[in-house]
Amino acid sequence: MRRAEIAVGTCVGSPGRLTYGTFEGPGLPTGGNDALAVVIAQGLEPGPTLWVSANIHGNELAGIVAIHRLLRPELCARMRGALVALPSLNPAGLRTNRRHPYYDDRDPNRTFPGYKKDAEEPRELTVYERLSARLLDALRASADFYVDLHCASIQSVGFSIRDRVLFRGEAERPQMERLSARLDEMVAAFGFPAVLEFRSKTYLARELHKSTTGAALQQLRIPSFTVELGAHSAVDRAAVEACVIGLRNLMRWAGMLDGEREPMPAMPRPPDNRARRREDGPYPNSTGILDYQVEPGAYLKDGGVVATVSDIWGRHIGDGELRVSSDTWIIGLEDGLLAYPGAAVAHIGVIEEGSVVEPWPD
Repeated sequence: MRRAEIAVGTCVGSPGRLTYGTFEGPGLPTGGNDALAVVIAQGLEPGPTLWVSANIHGNELAGIVAIHRLLRPELCARMRGALVALPSLNPAGLRTNRRHPYYDDRDPNRTFPGYKKDAEEPRELTVYERLSARLLDALRASADFYVDLHCASIQSVGFSIRDRVLFRGEAERPQMERLSARLDEMVAAFGFPAVLEFRSKTYLARELHKSTTGAALQQLRIPSFTVELGAHSAVDRAAVEACVIGLRNLMRWAGMLDGEREPMPAMPRPPDNRARRREDGPYPNSTGILDYQVEPGAYLKDGGVVATVSDIWGRHIGDGELRVSSDTWIIGLEDGLLAYPGAAVAHIGVIEEGSVVEPWPD
């Protein structure tokens, strides 16, 4: 639990009020700096500090609206502690409706400080890596919990992504087990269906430990997770409303709000509560045109058909069917209808029986 006074950039919290300011972004060649908007909602009594951010990918829009709907003046009169909100972590991408900022070609959600391979050559930090390092310092200074809001493919359900907790020695394991249990409670309190991140070697290879919530969890040991709110480049109103309810329920779990838990609206879910890991797949063997046979949120048994694959004339290629190889929850379908070998056609959840607390891979 943090002290009553809290400041992020130029925004300084004030008990019982919403306050507004900015966190300085990269300098611009045309003069001035990009600026990340900051809002602090502070209660009248002390309590935990929850950070919520959105739009680190500039074309992922729904999280901005969810934050705006959550931040009402009456919230401050009812809450304890503070909520720090950054509606857009990537204003350059927001202005252009592009995933990346125009001044840095790297995925901004892979630029936070984190483990590097021993063989990696030293280099200058990129524009966004410099910003990300300062953002992580700000998180370290004030956050007790952190949620980052994203959007997935155009055809996608709402879901949460829960990272594994990685440790660097057996002496750390008991503490990391406690952190993991806390994270499970936090994700459950939010109330969206959840999937585990990729297996740890894939997780590191994709630099997901250098994402917003990955860095907060693995480097700062702050309970943190990611939320996906349906389609990019548009606003799924149902997903936004569910997200606002989920955030208020999360605040109740954290002791920041009183009252009964609000019921979550109906949304696609797997048929049971077994742990599931997110993966990409299946992968076509041939180039062609896809005709999807399922909707996002569908659950397929082993061998179920996700799509048919045809040539441009409409003739099936091979047996024409692209199947899953295990019981699979369809989280989202890839944008478009083109099939290429090596390019997954869907985002899926598959049964995971491994540990969620693991040593860092060699």
